Amino acid sequence: MSNKIKIQAVFIGKPQWEAGWPYLGYDNHKIINEIKELLIKKFPNVVFNWGTMITTYDKPLVDNIKGNILKSDGIIIFTIGHYGDPGIVQAGIEFIESNKPVILANFIYGGDHTFTKIYSNTRDKKYQLFPISSQKIEEFEKPIETIINLLRLKGKKVLVYASDVIKMNWDVILGLFNPERKKILKNHPEFLEQIGKMSGDKDFEFYTDTAGKDQAHQWRIDETKYKENLREIFDIEMIRGDPNEILEYYSNVNEEEAKKIAEKWIKNALKVEPSEKTILNSAKLYLAFNKILQDRDIDIFTPDCGTFLLTGILPAYPCMAFFELSNEGKYGICESDMDSTVSFLFGLYLTNRYGFVSNHTFDLVNEQITYMHCVAPNKLYGVNGPSTPYEILFHGETHLLGASPCVKFPIGEKVTTIKISVFNRKISIRQGTIIDNVVDDKGCVSKMLVKSNVEKIMKNYDWETFGWHRVTFIGDWKETFIIGAKMLGLEILEEDQ
Repeated sequence: MSNKIKIQAVFIGKPQWEAGWPYLGYDNHKIINEIKELLIKKFPNVVFNWGTMITTYDKPLVDNIKGNILKSDGIIIFTIGHYGDPGIVQAGIEFIESNKPVILANFIYGGDHTFTKIYSNTRDKKYQLFPISSQKIEEFEKPIETIINLLRLKGKKVLVYASDVIKMNWDVILGLFNPERKKILKNHPEFLEQIGKMSGDKDFEFYTDTAGKDQAHQWRIDETKYKENLREIFDIEMIRGDPNEILEYYSNVNEEEAKKIAEKWIKNALKVEPSEKTILNSAKLYLAFNKILQDRDIDIFTPDCGTFLLTGILPAYPCMAFFELSNEGKYGICESDMDSTVSFLFGLYLTNRYGFVSNHTFDLVNEQITYMHCVAPNKLYGVNGPSTPYEILFHGETHLLGASPCVKFPIGEKVTTIKISVFNRKISIRQGTIIDNVVDDKGCVSKMLVKSNVEKIMKNYDWETFGWHRVTFIGDWKETFIIGAKMLGLEILEEDQ
């Protein structure tokens, strides 16, 4: 029971024989019992603490409930009646001030006066608050399910691999070329010639970000503050790992086991470009990542893969490894991008579906967006959903190297795309419909073409807050994401409105 989510339920209304709404003699216990029965039946894995009904400002009772709230993960306040007593409004305000995620749920023709006064006194104070008002108990189920799903994030740990000092390891970098060397030498000898010049220049470094100027690395601007916000909003912990341990784990991988995984990938792919050796190395990296996550008892991590490939920390491209991990409910997010990782988790826990972390392009003439990256989940409908058809192609930007899954996205599906800024406590939301899978050598390999309101998105675009990356989920999840965002106290930007 100790690991279950704990919700404090609070009922605010009028004494039965006071004049007021719903009416004189209204049976509070009847509606309270209906609510209890519904919640217990609908959410059997949640512990609900049923507080004594508030009918006036009884300080010992209010303090007792506030104490119970502090021991709980979230609050549901039901306003079921009113009769003009300002004390019940004050009690509701103080419960919200406990700074826990709150649903303020009103029964129409019952607690409207109380509900409206409580909300108008708290709505602009950035509390984690979602209001709902309806005549039907069933209408409260969706926000309650949302708050419960969000609370499952509490205590989550994210492993971040990122280098603070850049040092080129050309032995590892050149090792990325070896499996494809003959093909490159035959078709693009100038490529190898240029790499030879770079590796011989002791002062040469590829551009990499260690200060937070890159859009994916906002946490670097103030790592301490970022971690504080992450705990306050989500109760998620960001853990830094030593990137050198990736090579250590990689060197201990069983190659025969990796061959079986590589053979499975190749067998199931619609098309294969890279050599078997390149794909084998990615399978070895998958086993290394899997063991790291197993040893640390963590299921999500975000290595700075681009930087690591350019500086010689990764011995193989990670795209196929991330693709395979998603089959097992483990997740690798590109580029040590914590905001995208948090956005992925937010969407995952609210939809039970995997997000596609991507860059994007805007076609202003045709009102189309291309969401693209060199990795996408194998199961876009979640771990228990169908596998996605895919090809194994060379990595997009490096073009002649690495192995990346080119996923075939389901045409005709509506999609909801988000990005959370942990620093700014904001979320961007936009929607569209998948109309095609783009085949083009330029840019990243998996390309989802989406029809959307591009003109409005461009007008509302906030690069400084949200950067470039976005996380796209199959389905219409706008309402769910807005409910979740309000419960976390996030400011909402609907980019396409």
